[in-house]
Amino acid sequence: MSDVLRSWSETPAEHLLEVARAQGVLSSLDLQFGNRLAALYGEATPGMRWALALASRQESGGHVCADLRRLEAEGILGDSAGLPVSFSLLATHGTLDAWLEEIRQSSLVETVESGDGKRTEPKPLVIDGHDRLYLRRSFEAQRRLSDLIRERTRADEFDVDWDLAEAGIARLVGDDSPGDDAPLRALRTALRRPLAIVTGGPGTGKTTMVARLVALLVEQALGRGAAPPRVRLLAPTGKAASAMTLAFGRQRESLTLAPEVREAMTCTAETLHRALHRRTRRDAFGREADFALTEDLVVVDEASMVDLELMQQLFSACRSTDRVVLLGDPGQLASIDAGAVLSEICDASGGVADAVVTLRTSHRYSEAGGIGRLAEAIREGDADRVIELLDDPSLPEVRRFDVGSVDAVRERLVEASREIHRAIEATDGLDRKLDRMGAYRVLCAHRRGPLGVEALCRTLDDVSAAERHVTRRSGWWLGRLLLITQNSPDQDLWNGDVGLIEETPSGLRAIFSGPSGDVRSFTPARLPSHESAIAMSVHKSQGSEFDSVDLVLGTSISRLMTRELLYTGVTRARRELRIHASEDVLREAVAQRISRDSALRELLEVD
Repeated sequence: MSDVLRSWSETPAEHLLEVARAQGVLSSLDLQFGNRLAALYGEATPGMRWALALASRQESGGHVCADLRRLEAEGILGDSAGLPVSFSLLATHGTLDAWLEEIRQSSLVETVESGDGKRTEPKPLVIDGHDRLYLRRSFEAQRRLSDLIRERTRADEFDVDWDLAEAGIARLVGDDSPGDDAPLRALRTALRRPLAIVTGGPGTGKTTMVARLVALLVEQALGRGAAPPRVRLLAPTGKAASAMTLAFGRQRESLTLAPEVREAMTCTAETLHRALHRRTRRDAFGREADFALTEDLVVVDEASMVDLELMQQLFSACRSTDRVVLLGDPGQLASIDAGAVLSEICDASGGVADAVVTLRTSHRYSEAGGIGRLAEAIREGDADRVIELLDDPSLPEVRRFDVGSVDAVRERLVEASREIHRAIEATDGLDRKLDRMGAYRVLCAHRRGPLGVEALCRTLDDVSAAERHVTRRSGWWLGRLLLITQNSPDQDLWNGDVGLIEETPSGLRAIFSGPSGDVRSFTPARLPSHESAIAMSVHKSQGSEFDSVDLVLGTSISRLMTRELLYTGVTRARRELRIHASEDVLREAVAQRISRDSALRELLEVD
């Protein structure tokens, strides 16, 4: 044992949590949560304070629970990780089994034999038979969601007029994807089953499938003399909801439909939060009344971004909804909050697997195109193929630049950003200027650091503002790209919306696209919190597409730089992609996957 490890292993037990906070293993919030709750229950031992703080730490890291056996095997609870604090945790208990015994005997903890245990009395922690430690709320959300999903997969299939349906499918799909029956299977699954999960990469036709499904359901209803189905389109963010509305509208107009069918297909998407949290009644104790969506069909786009608790709220609200359809790409980044729900649903076997259909034919990328081939290589985890494609001179649309220095990267980005600003300036019409913004974006793996979002926005905005003879610090200059960072329902502006500062008949204003394609303008005082948008994090870019993308990874790997982040960044580009990273960083990013502790997949497979 090194001298450093020995010095930490000899630290008095009551100081280990403070040492953990100082080393960044626990946050101040984790520490306070553990200390306060343990004191409240009269069990302020180091072991129980650690258990509470660790459960809090795992949830803040996107995990549903703390899989203690996995953490031990990976060295996070022992000295193999080289973390003095982690070594000290087990040093105070001797073994994990000894610590587990203390946890199971605590009045803070309910012990269940499996993740599907039933609630007896409210205790803040739950530990299951696989030594997975949960905060009570996460345990209940996981159990409830698995029950609701299994109920849907076991429910009877709907009666469908298949002669009418197959005629409609043949007319609407035609030879859209010759040799690929996945679009047909997706429609048939969604027609007959209470739950359908349609997955696929960018451009594979998920939104097209929804428009076709709604048309088929309308035809079914009108064919039997019933009212058209009530449809609710939902997405996790305002930006995604706006994109879904526009995409659905375009598809509706492009389909071959009877006028009465087209007229019945008027749908506008909204955010999940707005749909689920629109409460108007409370009981005598001030509690929110039970809430249910009353539509016949609920469709959720970008489902990979939906966390465990929100997904559980969705399925609870859809108890009386006939059909629920989830759309998404499990290869993209998971939700920021706890859980990787879509990925776990897609990985489950049994009845849930029968509800999953994957669309593979991309209508955005050609089979010979570099971006599509690069995305597929990343998804398959083939690092050699990734490097080979990026170095292939016959694929000019995908290139890699070594990060020789921060200044060299900035110079390349400055030149590219100048081009987009000049292109926007030369474009006539405010609506066309807004469309032109989608031509280019810088995407970063991190927010901070010399090649992070904050630093690159400052650099690129300094250059752009100087060309207009103003300073970036003024914050309100012609041509600045803005990213909304706070939902503002009153202005119908949502976290992730991108706008532009432009000259209007009313003066200099921030302009944004409206849900119906119109242009809306705002004065500075009316805007919610916002920041520059010339550079964005990969997380913020989900649901967006750009003609050209500079993806900045840098020279060193971090825990955020995963295969999912790389795949998400690459698939934001439609025509041209430049990756700024060393070969070693790329290889490590392809190898590093998002892994979140959870038992949802196992629960979905329970008979």
